Amino acid sequence: MIKSTRTAVMTVLMLLLFLLPVTSIYADGNLLQNPGFEEGGEDAPSNWTKDMWISGDNAGILSIQSDEVHSGSKAAVIENIEPNHLKWVQTIKATPDSYYKISGWIKVVSTAGEGMGANILAVGVGGGYPSVTDTAGEWQYLEYMGQTGPKQKEFGIGASLGGYSSLIQGKAYFDDLSVEKLDAAPEGANVISLDSAAVSQDAGDKKADTPHKVSPTKMLLISALFSVFFAVLYTKAFRSEKLMKQPENVYSKWLSIAIGIAFILRVWIGLTAQGYQNDMNTFIAWGQRMVDLGPGKFYEEGYFADYPPGYLYILYMLSLIRGVFGFAHGSGGENLLFKLPAIISDLVLGYFIYQMSRKKLGSGIAFGLTLLFLFNPAVLVNSAAWGQADSFFLIFLLLSIHGAANKKFVQSAILFALATLIKPQALIFTPVLLFAFYHHRAWKQLGFGALYGLGIFGLLAAPFFWNNGGLVGLINLYKSTLSSYPYSSVNAFNLYALTDPMWSSLDLTWLGITYRVWGFIFILVAVAVAAFYSFKRDRLDLSKSYFIGMALIVVVFVLGTKMHERYMFPAVILCMFTYIASRDRRFLSLFLGFSLTQYINVAYTLTHLNAGINPGADGIVLVTSIANLSLLLYMLYIGYDVYVRGGVKPLPAPPTPEEKFDEDLKIIEQIRPHQKGGRLSDEV
Repeated sequence: MIKSTRTAVMTVLMLLLFLLPVTSIYADGNLLQNPGFEEGGEDAPSNWTKDMWISGDNAGILSIQSDEVHSGSKAAVIENIEPNHLKWVQTIKATPDSYYKISGWIKVVSTAGEGMGANILAVGVGGGYPSVTDTAGEWQYLEYMGQTGPKQKEFGIGASLGGYSSLIQGKAYFDDLSVEKLDAAPEGANVISLDSAAVSQDAGDKKADTPHKVSPTKMLLISALFSVFFAVLYTKAFRSEKLMKQPENVYSKWLSIAIGIAFILRVWIGLTAQGYQNDMNTFIAWGQRMVDLGPGKFYEEGYFADYPPGYLYILYMLSLIRGVFGFAHGSGGENLLFKLPAIISDLVLGYFIYQMSRKKLGSGIAFGLTLLFLFNPAVLVNSAAWGQADSFFLIFLLLSIHGAANKKFVQSAILFALATLIKPQALIFTPVLLFAFYHHRAWKQLGFGALYGLGIFGLLAAPFFWNNGGLVGLINLYKSTLSSYPYSSVNAFNLYALTDPMWSSLDLTWLGITYRVWGFIFILVAVAVAAFYSFKRDRLDLSKSYFIGMALIVVVFVLGTKMHERYMFPAVILCMFTYIASRDRRFLSLFLGFSLTQYINVAYTLTHLNAGINPGADGIVLVTSIANLSLLLYMLYIGYDVYVRGGVKPLPAPPTPEEKFDEDLKIIEQIRPHQKGGRLSDEV
């Protein structure tokens, strides 16, 4: 009996000794439970919980699937239907002041928007960990190191699409996540804090303070330099008879040099500026999809693409060129290539400004206005730095409004259709054309314009929707695009940046009315403002079309909802064309104001987005928002004075020889010593 008992005890001890190494390995191995999402159901994998910034049927989907896996038979999938931050979360027991390696595999299907991409989130920590917006159709490994706080005993890990104050649309798969405790951090490793309290993040109430300090110094310096440049042109060059009265061939030579310098500057910025990689990766992915699948399968269900077909033709050509030259993904050459359409569009717009203003104001002032546009920081940051296509879109929109202003109604309608095919924001300017048609009773031209415009629109859209929903599919694309980003402000420094944090839900209220309703109200206000100026005084004077277009976009941007930081960009060039048409110098001052606020809005947002966050309600945001409201009121006042009362204040003419002599005399009187009795005073 004793022998049997001794044998049993020895057997148990041997088993325990055998198991001890295994237990030790497990403790130092993956601390996540169910790291590959293999256990549990489709909607409830074991040990993982759902977390959604914005909930609802149309907000996004968190699920488990078996079609795309890195290993095993299942993987997690997150799809943000609207800009959102969705994640699968698991809490892990931790040791204070310890190091952990966090890793996993991610496959991104698509992303779009102004937020962080797919990532393995440290819950409550605003940034510092890697994220991806494009994995080129492959599984990509992500890894980073973290350290717990001195009193921290647990932390959360999430398979995440988006980030704190950094919402995004798209779809991504996650598999084989891992959290391992380390004895020490690898040499040279970048270690982030896993202590949410230490970085002032509060995941419970879904608010996140900015973990990075974004310096506005460079942005403010550039703004000051442009202001000085504007002041020199406005007060000196535009009043210099010598500069303003040069022969035409001299200005043509200067213009060529200026365009060449502007192009070189943009190429340098395009190669060196980080830009907004989410947008760049989206453009690159769309272009490659056009090459791989063609237009007929581009808008297949489940694939995110919120652009109409117009710009996709350009992206298709760029992808073909990229293939010919063999640019590597993420290389400077690839980024510059996809920025080139906007860069070239900047130069085309500058040349158009010169030609338009030369006929009305003379070549000297025309050259100065061209310089103000080509070297405008609001223009440079949009195309060469950010990499957006707004300048390309603006060519068609501006030419459409120019056609309406010059009673070329059929041409105007065709160009407007092309602008709408590139960006649906063109629809904001619809009243400009409608009022012009109405005032001149151009019903025949309206019919031909609508026929040709819709014909070209349908011809270019047909390859995408012929076998993919037809007209209904096309309409649904525009509906989904226009209804996306259901927030008070999408990084636009406007009225709603003063009332609530940006990215507030449209269902929140201000003054007892939801932001959704405020958005509708101010769209009606914008149309009413445009109608007021259009129907007052001389209705047949269509030169006011530029001002009406500017008024529409400024009212919608400053007072409307769902506005992005770049949406007031058309106001910059429309303000310049308003000056050219009216010759009222106050519009030049307004041009400077819009240039500065638009530049600050875009540059400050871009800097924040590249740090993985969105701008908060700091001094720059608040002051710029107030400035935009003030510029709106000033614009309405100038418009009333010019287009209702008929008061125009042109630039002062260059001084006459007599005026120059008087000015010189005044300067001499101010700087020479006092005299007494015709002799120098002893006071000197």
